[in-house]
Amino acid sequence: MRLAAAQRDAEGRLLGTVFVPDASRESLANRLTSYGTQTRQSGLQQNEERFAPIDRFAAARLADLWVDTRPMPQGEAAQWWECWCWPDRLHNLEVKAAHIGLPVSADHLFFPERTVTFVYASAVQMARLVSGTDSVAELRLGRDTAAFFMGSPRADQDGWIDAFVALIEDGRSEASPAVCLLDTGVNRAHPLLSLMLHAGDLHAVHQDWGVDDDAGHGTELAGLALYGDLTSALQGLNPTVLTVGLESVKLLPPAGFPANAPASLGLVTQQAVALPEIAAPHRPRVFCLALGQATVSGPRASSWSAAIDQSAADASVEDVEDRHRRLFIIAAGNIPDGLNEEDMEDWDSYEIEDPGQAWNALTIGGVTQKAVVAETTHAHWSAAVPVDELSPYSRVSAAWSRGVAPVKPELLFEAGNRAVDPLDLSHWSGLDSLSLLTTGHQVTTAPLTTSWATSAAAAQAAGMAAQLMVDDPAYWPETVRALLVHSAQWTAPMLARFKALGGKTERMKLARRLGYGQANLERARQSRSASLALVSQASLQPFRKEGSGARMNAFHFYDLPWPRDALAALAEQDVRLRVTLSYFVDPNPSADAPLAPARYRSFGLRFDLRKRGESAAAFEKRINALAVTTDEDLDLAEADGARLFGAKSVSAGSLHTDEWQCSAADLIDRDCLSVYPVGGWWKASSKAEISERMARYSLVVTLDAGDVGVDLYAEIEQRIEAAIAAQVAAEAAAKAAIVTAIDML
Repeated sequence: MRLAAAQRDAEGRLLGTVFVPDASRESLANRLTSYGTQTRQSGLQQNEERFAPIDRFAAARLADLWVDTRPMPQGEAAQWWECWCWPDRLHNLEVKAAHIGLPVSADHLFFPERTVTFVYASAVQMARLVSGTDSVAELRLGRDTAAFFMGSPRADQDGWIDAFVALIEDGRSEASPAVCLLDTGVNRAHPLLSLMLHAGDLHAVHQDWGVDDDAGHGTELAGLALYGDLTSALQGLNPTVLTVGLESVKLLPPAGFPANAPASLGLVTQQAVALPEIAAPHRPRVFCLALGQATVSGPRASSWSAAIDQSAADASVEDVEDRHRRLFIIAAGNIPDGLNEEDMEDWDSYEIEDPGQAWNALTIGGVTQKAVVAETTHAHWSAAVPVDELSPYSRVSAAWSRGVAPVKPELLFEAGNRAVDPLDLSHWSGLDSLSLLTTGHQVTTAPLTTSWATSAAAAQAAGMAAQLMVDDPAYWPETVRALLVHSAQWTAPMLARFKALGGKTERMKLARRLGYGQANLERARQSRSASLALVSQASLQPFRKEGSGARMNAFHFYDLPWPRDALAALAEQDVRLRVTLSYFVDPNPSADAPLAPARYRSFGLRFDLRKRGESAAAFEKRINALAVTTDEDLDLAEADGARLFGAKSVSAGSLHTDEWQCSAADLIDRDCLSVYPVGGWWKASSKAEISERMARYSLVVTLDAGDVGVDLYAEIEQRIEAAIAAQVAAEAAAKAAIVTAIDML
């Protein structure tokens, strides 16, 4: 039993709300009964000290958890609620909210005995949520917006910043990664940035430009990469340990200098990448590029996007073993200002901006949970899109053909919302309350400012990618990319849209608007007992020379250690098997590259799962048969009704993710996964030293049974331990046999 909300009424009486678990109800009832019926030798009633001061018991209502001085929301209108939760029960709230389709913010505030999260719901929905979970101790109204801080006097802004700076701890080591911003520079004099950005980590493509930020864009992104939206971060009381640093390369010239020529943007970007690598060659880093060509869009590779693909794969180095691969995070580009509602009806016409079409980069779009207009000057205005929908800033790739273009954007992060005047639908505007709070470049006059659109989303994505590098320095850039995409989930309204579509083609077109959902750092890190993860970093030789041509060479098979007994116990319970495959290709932006993906990529990879009832030998034979086909793309995996997108849904790109949704019983004997190559320009090369190059990839597989009472991991752990013990015993026996043979000699 736990004490939840506690407060005094108008007469000074103490009111306490107690959470009583189901397992404790009988114990409480017995104690109350003994208090009323049993007397101790002292003459006092049994449990006198516990119950005598209590006037009465009553069943709790939602209002009993309300501790705000403002009135509790009523009616059907949804708004943000502050849920003050017991830290060890927060996950239960998130699961229940997801089950009933309520948006939950990724922002949390941490206090010694409470973790605060935010839920968007009506009073009726909140009552249902609270009654169905053991998480919520107290409720308060909503969440502050950036407008609260932007409307504060300068002295108050300084006070918030100073209080937050006092909580910041530098937790980096010499091997800690950095987010490298390729932007307008960063003003490191900002108190929230100076600790994590050393003067030697500020660079510029041309020395005459200087390294400071005259435009503000780079400094805004720096704060978002380190802290996310400061609207929540500034209100925390716990120490903030930072394990990721910053680097900056000024890629755009300041006022008074000629602009970069569009034809040179690829070269300039590669020059920018080299500067921090020369200064700190052993530091892991994520490159964040939140700039684009608003007048250039579409799936066809440009010199800029191809240069990024080349840099990510380090394709200019012929020996693949010596390559230094890089992770690029790119903003998807923004829908322009000055639009009205009619302009937004054809959302698909706003295509991803150059260089967001780069195959090897992660392109970031926007989602929003900001839907409350707080400005009194715009009191009658409303948010352009509801909570958990695609941000009205975000561009898409729905018009692109699967045959020549990868899915873009792959991921969504908070990008803010726009406001619309319902009396005049031609008036759309960004507002502080619908934007993200971050660090301002005018440190002495405006240390806090707002940011929005896919630039803000990309900076947050880069920060999350760097956090994954901290978790395991052995992760390849391809692996970090895979983990981010693998952790993504669609919001409740997005998921409802997917479920309403019956065909794989329609689902893939929707994915070209919404990507694979919102990434989540904890999901990327966790493997709970009901959710198992396999991460593989491997290399294979896709092709081998044969006469004047080349053919497919290596295939990898993974025997998945399924918990067969646990899956059998779940029987008809739905489970989800998700697979993500990530690799970097050497780009070939030749004249015929737009005709087929095999002309642009050096090689491609695909995956397939053993069919139900298919023997391991038959599965291997089916995959090996692909080696003799002359098909350039080899998307020949057989149709699989349990697969969300299907093997033929994607032929372009260097990152592929799909999932199988079926009953646990259906999955028991589908315990073998294959990774196999498809065509590319390496295969067409007449030079054996090219066609027989090695390729590497990262594979992430998860089996998720949801919140069930069956521990999947325990059985797998036993199988793995038994396999290791058997291998050790076999090696020991082999060594003993060698020793015996030597003794005999």
